[in-house]
Amino acid sequence: MRCVSVTLLLCLATMLLAQFTCQIRGMSNCPCLKTSNRVYRKEKMGNYMIQKAGICHINAVLFKTVCGRLICADPIKPWVKRAMEYVDNKKKAAETTACPINSAPTFTTASTPDTTGCPLKLSSRGVSRAF
Repeated sequence: MRCVSVTLLLCLATMLLAQFTCQIRGMSNCPCLKTSNRVYRKEKMGNYMIQKAGICHINAVLFKTVCGRLICADPIKPWVKRAMEYVDNKKKAAETTACPINSAPTFTTASTPDTTGCPLKLSSRGVSRAF
């Protein structure tokens, strides 16, 4: 009788653990549960990922701004399409103007102004963007 009780208890614990694990995985696969109503400037967008409806229940575009902020947007809206096109064009331009692998790096001591509008923070590796 005791063996049956322990077995049932272990089965119940395993089922609860499996349920909890599935919930965590589901949330990480669906970063956008709703979309923002706000319109953002395309120049602030650094990268994006497309989330398709299905498990996630909504179509969305997850933008990561140059400051590191995450924004969920409706892919049907015109500003979202323009921002996606802007990011794609920016990546294509960066690929065509990339330095050759064997070129020597050049360093300058003059400081350049920050045009991204992101606050800076001092870290152990030097100055970096704050998230």
